[in-house]
Amino acid sequence: MVAATDVATDLSAIRDLFSPEPGTAYLDAATYGLPPKPTFDAVQRAILRWRDGSADWVEEWDRVAERCRVLFADLIDSTPEEIALVPTVSAGVGLVAASLPAGANVIVPADEFTSVAFPMMVAEQWRGANVREVPLAQVADAVRPDTDLVAFSLVRSQSGEVAPLDDIMAAARANGARTLIDATHALPFVGVDGWLGEVDYLICHGYKHLLCPRGAGFMHVARRAQADVIPWFAGWRSGTPLYGRTYGGPLTLPETAAAFDLSLAWHSWAGALPSLELLAGWRRAGVLAPSIALATDLAGMLGRQPTGSQIISVPVADAERTASALAAAGVRCAARGGQVRLSCHVWNTREDIERAAAALADAGA
Repeated sequence: MVAATDVATDLSAIRDLFSPEPGTAYLDAATYGLPPKPTFDAVQRAILRWRDGSADWVEEWDRVAERCRVLFADLIDSTPEEIALVPTVSAGVGLVAASLPAGANVIVPADEFTSVAFPMMVAEQWRGANVREVPLAQVADAVRPDTDLVAFSLVRSQSGEVAPLDDIMAAARANGARTLIDATHALPFVGVDGWLGEVDYLICHGYKHLLCPRGAGFMHVARRAQADVIPWFAGWRSGTPLYGRTYGGPLTLPETAAAFDLSLAWHSWAGALPSLELLAGWRRAGVLAPSIALATDLAGMLGRQPTGSQIISVPVADAERTASALAAAGVRCAARGGQVRLSCHVWNTREDIERAAAALADAGA
């Protein structure tokens, strides 16, 4: 485990890029991440140039997403040809769900985030899929030779619990099942640890821990799985050549995951680029690990087991009331699933988690 003090100098400079509300320990990146200064400035520029009509929308707002595609591919050790640009997790999951054959057998964990579970349940109601919900710890054991797809979050939204990835992936491999992973609450801190070559679909919205504006998301579609997904959302942005097809047929789509691109929320992607560039550098410099170290220390202060992620959740009698009490004490967190959820990121300090622990004690948690 890398201690936060090992990279104190680098983290001090990084923290200067963020502007959380004065007097507040912002421990709510799992709801939305804070924009670093270059990201905030990029969005402001985009809006100003939208206001006066001076922007080159292709170069400033749209083509920047192609650079984001490359950066995200590098982040998860994929290739740009396997990355689609999507606005939300449910859009990507829904595309997979809509492409399932009639009668497909799908496993999802009980209490899975609805952006993963609901599209599968829609496929059950309207396309005859069979969806089984089982406790997360039992997902691997539930996979059988007739299982077509296992869909789950790598890090659970409500608790920060890390899925038993090795067990689930090994079971999927042994039974020939496809896998779909929502990595929104995991990346860039928790990855798929060498399993990407066997992951069929990995979807991540960028507005949380990737520090992007909402509306910038990514979907890894393995080459072997691309023929199984129907590009129902095909439009001008997914046509080929890019920027060369606007009207009429025939249907011409790239032979890559770009066939699944959706039209972009331009200003979001203008802001996504600097965030992803910064994260790529921080990852290389090793300054992301201390966020998990802080969460581990916070778990210890609260007498809880660390989750292995940057998220710690505390069960309480009244989550909304406790979160409000913490807000009054200058700690920003979230109430999720009967728990108070606290999530660390690079701007957080030891003082932040000490304040959170004290505020939870004062609230009787």
